[in-house]
Order: sequence, then structure tokens, then C-alpha cells
Amino acid sequence: MDRSLKWRLFALFMSCLLCAGAVLPTFLERDQLPSWFPFSKKIQLGLDLQGGLHIVYSIDLDKAIDDKASEIRRDLESRFADEKTAATVKTPSSPLGAVVVTLTDPAKREAALSAIQADYGGDTVSYDCAADQPPGSICFRVSSEYADGIKRAALTNAVTTIRERINEKGVAEPTVVEKGDEIVVELPGLDKAAIQETRDIIARTAKLEFKVVDNNSEYMKRLYAHVGSEGKEGKPTEPRAIELEIQAEIDQWRPEDGSGLQTDYFLLAHDREEWLTLDEAKANNCLNKDNKEKIENGKVKCLVSGRRRIELYLFGDKKLNIKGLVEIDPTFKLPDDRQIGYEFNEPTPEAKDRRNFWRTYYLDRAVRLTGSGISDAMGSYDPNTNRPIVLLDFNRHGSRVFGDLTAEIVGKKLATILDDKVKSAPIINGAIRGGRASITMGGSDASRMEKERNELVNVLKTGSLPAPLHEESSSEVGPTLGRDAIEKTRLSFGLGIALVIIIMVGIYRWSGWISVFGVAFHISLMLAVMAVFGATLTLPGIAALVLSVGMLVDGNILIYERIRDELTLGKSVRGAIDLGFSRAFSAILDGQLTTAAAGWVLMQYGSGPIKGFAVMLLVGVFTTLVTNLWVSRIFLDWYVSRKKGTLATISI
Repeated sequence: MDRSLKWRLFALFMSCLLCAGAVLPTFLERDQLPSWFPFSKKIQLGLDLQGGLHIVYSIDLDKAIDDKASEIRRDLESRFADEKTAATVKTPSSPLGAVVVTLTDPAKREAALSAIQADYGGDTVSYDCAADQPPGSICFRVSSEYADGIKRAALTNAVTTIRERINEKGVAEPTVVEKGDEIVVELPGLDKAAIQETRDIIARTAKLEFKVVDNNSEYMKRLYAHVGSEGKEGKPTEPRAIELEIQAEIDQWRPEDGSGLQTDYFLLAHDREEWLTLDEAKANNCLNKDNKEKIENGKVKCLVSGRRRIELYLFGDKKLNIKGLVEIDPTFKLPDDRQIGYEFNEPTPEAKDRRNFWRTYYLDRAVRLTGSGISDAMGSYDPNTNRPIVLLDFNRHGSRVFGDLTAEIVGKKLATILDDKVKSAPIINGAIRGGRASITMGGSDASRMEKERNELVNVLKTGSLPAPLHEESSSEVGPTLGRDAIEKTRLSFGLGIALVIIIMVGIYRWSGWISVFGVAFHISLMLAVMAVFGATLTLPGIAALVLSVGMLVDGNILIYERIRDELTLGKSVRGAIDLGFSRAFSAILDGQLTTAAAGWVLMQYGSGPIKGFAVMLLVGVFTTLVTNLWVSRIFLDWYVSRKKGTLATISI
């Protein structure tokens, strides 16, 4: 046996081991494999073969219209600033998509109205101003026709973004479709941890906004006095605040530019466990399979967030007939141009109370900059604290707006809001130019912060959802083909393999067994490639697998018939094998290239099942060539080398 054949046999043996190792996690659980095992990905079965999770999402399309009104407000404020026109622009909460412009100089009202109609006439309509608006105000809102267009675009963009996020996560063959005003997502059967992680990343709006914190606010000062703060621990004095364990606190600082003392009044509440009625538990999203069996006296134990308790204290819950402070005392109603923001915090290592807590920020409702001003995002670490951070690179527009904004609010706090949560609110000590900023991840668990950072980078890169998603329902679905169809598919696949073995061995005898091994190696190699890339096996994929087996056997037949021809012409066995492979090579390569071209076209222009079929077909082209021209040749050379002396014939 020559040295080259030994190396080829060794390479084939190692290839078989690698294929077996790559496929093994598909058939065994992770805990059944040793810790050092290098492969972890497994082949997933598609919805048509094993079913999966069916989720229906609704999208808060009103938020997309409200964002359009905020965009118009920012544009008008920039215009009035450039024209040095004294005016205030507000976006009241009602009616939806409303904008109110109030000019200090009434003489400029007509000119401003003409400019607004010229710029936004096709997108907005005028309406009668409310009685509480200043005289001479210009009131208009996003038109119904334009609002419908925004809703349609938001729904389409949401479908695209969700699909990109799922693909970024590596879940193959997902189904994401529009159904009325809802979005239907179907994920092939994954384990519980993977499903939950995928659901979390789908639901993240990734709506990044920058808003100014209103320091020294009279409203928050009155709220602070109403809740009360007694003793060093700042215990509340108002009965409802005591019941809900809500504290009122102060944050004070003096800006570096030497201006006056700044005061930020805020409310704080820790997460706590409570016994809730079933309706209250549903409102808190804590009634699930785990605690349904633990209901006592019509109540269930839930972890209620500090944010939820602050919201109940201020705004109540109409569904549960709970009155909030704004209803009990109308003087605490929030102004239309202000809102309450919430920040989640974990306790510091030295804190006595180890519960997580939430704090409030009193925010200007206007969005000063959004994620559309960001060109790139990447994960890093703060060089001073070593905490995980997300570095943001602004585009040209975002860089200019962020620089002007930070120059305008020196001494104040700027809140970075992601998915309706304040991520950070640093004090701005000077204009920040240069087109870069960062978001520091909060918390005390390093691994969780790193995971959140990486997820945030992914969703910012794939783009934010145009509006928040709400999960309406979810259910597990069975195989779309049905059990009977799957059994028939298995039967046909097994029958096809059996017929290949019978025909090849019956016609080509010992050489036919080489083809049988080639088929086994070919299937193993295709499955190994799928496992390495974490692909999903669907019925079209199985069809491509069966088709590639046919192409493989066809290639073997071409080689064997050429060898037979050369033996008939009187060539030696070794010479016949050499000529058989060389003369069959062009026919095999031409056939595979033609198939590859068809597969490439299907992959480029097809989608769903067609694309899945094309991908498996292209993988099959590669494995067919490897098996026909390399594996079969190794076994024939090995057979000849085992025979001593001159071999007169071969079993073919």
C-alpha cells in the first residue's frame, strides 16, 4: 500500500469521525456528552416535521403616529430657532398626533400658518384648539389618510425587522406574516430556553430616544411634599404611599459651569412579593402555569415591580377600579408636554435592602433624538469602571443634533430611553460633539449585563421596531404535514435507500457496496454540514437530500460503466480505474454544475420552502462531488492494493 493511499484513508477516517461528532448532539442531550465535546449545535426539525410555537403579536400603531407628531415638533422648533421667531411647540396627548404652535408675536401667526400648510399640508389637518390652549394658537394633527399610511408602513417594517432579528439569532425557517393588524410568528421546535430568548429579542422595540430631564420642577416639588420624606431613611408620610412603600427622594448637584443648584425630585419603589387577586395577577402578567396551582383563597403570590406600584399610586388602573393620585387630586394631573420616565436599578453591594428598585424621572415629552440618528453600535467596556457599555456612532444628522442638544442643556440631565425604560440619565457638563456617545449597562450581575449589551447591539444593528409589540396569544402547534404524511415520508426515504442498495449490489456486486458506503457517507456529510450551521431540516430539505442521493448513484454508475468499457478493451485493472475516473469526470462535473446553477437561481429568487430546498441542493452538489471523485476512488485503490501480483479483473 503506497503512502498516499494511507494518508487518504486516514483523511477519510477522520472525516467520518468529524461527521459523526457533528451529528451526535442532534441525537443526544448536552448533559449526555462530555464537557470537552467540541460540537454543540444540532439539526432542528421544521414546523412541517415537528411543529413549533405559534405567536400572535399586536403592534401599538398609535405610538408610530405619536412619533410623527414629535418629529414635526422637532422640525418646527429648529425652523423657529433659525428664523429667530419666539414660539412654543407642544404635542398634547389628545387628540392623537396633535401639534400645537403658540407664537409670542400674533402678527407672525399668518406667516407661520402658511409655512406649516406648505410643509405639512398633505400630511396634516387643522382642528379647533381646546379651551385651555392660549388664544391665537395654531392646532393641527396628523391626517387620517397619512396616519393609515404610517400604520401600514409600520406593520410592514415590523415584519421585516422581526424576521431579521430571528435570522440574526440563527433560528432557521421561521414564518413571519401579516394578518390584518397583527403579526403571526411561527418558530420551529426549539427548547424552552431558546424559545424564551427568541421571544425576548422579538419583543424588544429597540426604540432609542433621548429626552431632557426637567430639573427644578414645581410639579415634582409638590409631589415630593405630598408623599413626604421623614428621617434619614426618607420614609413616606402619606397613607397610600406608606401602603405601597413609595419613597420621595432628592438628587442635587451644582453644574461645573458654576450656575445655580439643580434639584431632581423623584419617587422610588422596590420590587416586592404580594398576594393578588386573579384579575390583579393578570394585570401584572404573573398568572402562569407555574403558580396557577398555588392559588389560595382566590389569590396568588406575585412579584410586583416598583414601577407598577408607582404607576398605580399616580395613575391608578381603570380596569381594576383603582384610583390614582391624578384622579383623587386633579392638581397633580401631568401637563401635556411632560411625562414620567422609569429607570430599573439593582442594589449596590453595600445596600441593606437587596431588592431591585425603580426610580422616576420627570421628562420633557418631546423626543430630541431617536435611534434613526445612529449609524453603528458595538459592545465595549468602560475604561474607568469596567462595566459593559454600548458605543454609539451617530450619522451626520444625529451628530449635529446631539451636539446642539448637549450644548443647549448644560447642567441638566439627558435621559437615554430604550424600550420605554430609562437606561441612564447623566448630567451634561458641556457640549458633546464628535459623533459618538455610549450607553452604560446597569446592574450588578456581570454576565447578565454582557448578555443585555450584546442583545442591544444586535437589535440596534437590525433596526428598531416602529412601535411596541404586545403578545396577544401563543400556542404550540403540531406538524403542518400531519403525522401520517411524516410516516409516509420516512417510509419512502427508507424504501428509496433499500432499492439503491439492492440495485447497486445486484448489478455491480462488490463495487456496489462501495456505492452503498458512499451513500451513507454522503448523507452523513450533508447532515454534519446542517448541524455545524444549526440549520433546520424541512420536507423540501429531505427532497433535496433524496435527489442528491440519486445524483450520487448516477455518478457512480458513470464511473463503473467507463471502468467496464476499459476492461473490455483489455486494459489492466489499475489502468481501467484511472481511465474510468478521468473520462467520467467531465460528465459528472457538467451535471453537478448545471444542478448548482439551478440551485443558485432558486436560492436567490425563492423564499421559504423553495429557498430551503435550494440550500440543501447546493450542499448536496458539494458532497456528491466529494463522494464520487474522492471516496469511491479511495476504496477502489485500496481494493486493488490488497491484491498481490497482477490483478486480472475486478468485481464490477
